[in-house]
Amino acid sequence: MKAVQINNPKYFLKIEGNSMEDTASDYLLLMGDYRILKKKMAILSGKTFGKLSRLLGNQGSSLPGAVALKIDPDILTKLSKQINQFIFITGTNGKTTTSNLLAHLLRSTGKKILNNSEGSNMMSGITACLINQSSLFGNLKYDYAVLEVDEASMPAIIKQVAPQMVVITNFFRDQLDRYGEIDILIKDIKNAIDPIDTKLVLNADDPLVVRLSLVGKDRVFYGLNKGAYHFGDYGMSDSKYCATCGEELQYDHIHFSQLGVYNCSCGFKRPIPHYEIDYIQSNPLSFKLRDEIYHMNISGAYNAYNALAAISCAAEIGIQSLEIKEFLNKYESDNGRMQLYDHKGYPYIVNLNKNPSGTNVSLSEILSTQHNKQIVFFINDYIADGEDVSWIWDVDFECLQREDITRIICSGRRAADIALRLKYACVDHNKVIKIPSIEKAIQYTFDHPMPTYLLPTYTALQQVKHYMNGSVDKNDEFITL
Repeated sequence: MKAVQINNPKYFLKIEGNSMEDTASDYLLLMGDYRILKKKMAILSGKTFGKLSRLLGNQGSSLPGAVALKIDPDILTKLSKQINQFIFITGTNGKTTTSNLLAHLLRSTGKKILNNSEGSNMMSGITACLINQSSLFGNLKYDYAVLEVDEASMPAIIKQVAPQMVVITNFFRDQLDRYGEIDILIKDIKNAIDPIDTKLVLNADDPLVVRLSLVGKDRVFYGLNKGAYHFGDYGMSDSKYCATCGEELQYDHIHFSQLGVYNCSCGFKRPIPHYEIDYIQSNPLSFKLRDEIYHMNISGAYNAYNALAAISCAAEIGIQSLEIKEFLNKYESDNGRMQLYDHKGYPYIVNLNKNPSGTNVSLSEILSTQHNKQIVFFINDYIADGEDVSWIWDVDFECLQREDITRIICSGRRAADIALRLKYACVDHNKVIKIPSIEKAIQYTFDHPMPTYLLPTYTALQQVKHYMNGSVDKNDEFITL
């Protein structure tokens, strides 16, 4: 017989040929809609592998997504159709803090929010985020998905999910071996954004970010008044030239790196921000925006940029300033960005560092204090960190030639590299200690307690937080310097 049709058209067996061998090689049994079956298998497999990974002691935050995408490459698109709005936050620095701030802020107003708070921000990590929060049948019910997105992964992810809003914080040289030239990265993001209907929330102070305003999308800008805060005397690092004509930009004021108030003779200039902070006080963070004072329970003047990005988004969505102020006053960081611990009465501050600009700003914050202190650099070179650690040679470690720095500990897989860099920065070698083991380095600071700054790269961050959470008294309170 040539074909057998079962009454229910969803379930059929097609048979061709005259022998069982033909049947084995040429016939396919389809049970239900094949695409639905593939989706269900992808979700079930992703959830199963994620659970097994956690049972084996691995974090496994992106594994469910990686497995699911192998089975169904369109699984992210399929799941995303159930969520009302997507907000993507991308950029070199600040995307994790901005994403977490915005997600918590929207939750505080009663919205149901999906957020990749674990920081897995590439294709597999974002897919895992949706799979982990879905039912076995792939059901999702959220008002917003607020997602931190790796800048190099943006083009591929936008092909799967078109966000209603995109926040871009800044662009700095980060992991040179993975991203390549910044100009190429920005061009790829621009090309990805160009065909979709989305609103852009852009850092007006970064000329690299402002390039993306040229795509002609609905956009709002945020930034700092030129007298808002003095971050330290750091020169230009990533953008000296106009995106329009190629001439060197002129600066009326530099906050840090290429962020500031700039213009070009061709007419390209810093746009007037819709949301602009007038002044900042750092420890703890407070700032003035539109004649209102905002207070936060975190440190670091640069966090004003992250808070302002989240405020700008929330305001554009329609959240009132009073609700925003009340939320920010209660927010506490738990993601390794100026995260504060107490050990024997001394503050221990954990802050992720992964590139020259971010590290320079961290050092500026540390050196704004006058008390004796110790600093620990944890430098790894796994793929997530960037295998090229040459960026440490662009950090202003010369500023560490100070009497109030008691010791500097070099830790992680590339402890020797950071120690060598400190040697060339003419930092007193008697103050520099090499302890490659992350746990032993932290324990050494516990044995010699004083105000301590723990500055890990990405993969070292989780180890540092794990050790701190396990070693610090659970009754200790967070302290703000």
